Amino acid sequence: MKKSQAEEDIQIIREVMERSARYTHFSGLSGVLSGILALIGCAITYWVNFNISELQQNNWYALTWSSVLIAAIAEDLMLAQRNAQKNGGSIWVPATYQVMKAIFPGVFVAFVISLTAMLEGALDAIPGVWALGYGAALCAAGMFTVKEVWVYGIIQLITGSASLLVLSQPAIIPREIVPIISFSQLALSFGIYQIVFGLWMTRKYRK
Repeated sequence: MKKSQAEEDIQIIREVMERSARYTHFSGLSGVLSGILALIGCAITYWVNFNISELQQNNWYALTWSSVLIAAIAEDLMLAQRNAQKNGGSIWVPATYQVMKAIFPGVFVAFVISLTAMLEGALDAIPGVWALGYGAALCAAGMFTVKEVWVYGIIQLITGSASLLVLSQPAIIPREIVPIISFSQLALSFGIYQIVFGLWMTRKYRK
């Protein structure tokens, strides 16, 4: 076997092993659609805040954002599967399960803290908690996929931390603008960021 042929074979083997170890079926379009869904959720949240009685608001919030989450997961899976099929594969590979295990702790912690905040009436803290949990999940997932996911996770961590720190300063932040800050961070983290990240990934990886 010629040396060039051997080197080519080794390169092919290396690429196959790397694809099996890293999750590469992400979709930039999925990020864009998730961001749009989140902005729709923000619009419904805004409407609920001014049109639904306080006794019913928590139920509306939970229903709205559960629906957004389910829809986002569904479209992400469909688009990821489409990308995988283009390459003659499936999303249900070892790397997928590694990513799922990596993101679970961050998502679980965010869910528990958010539920506690809702029961205690501290709704303004929830967007910051979501951003922290999402950021932690992205950073963990970044170990098994492209580096941009890890960078995006850091951005979410910074945004969530800044939001919670600002909202924890009642001597500086007037109470009447606290909901505005919280709502703006919600739209920024899960709407605008998602859309920008999705467009970035689409342009860079053509997915």
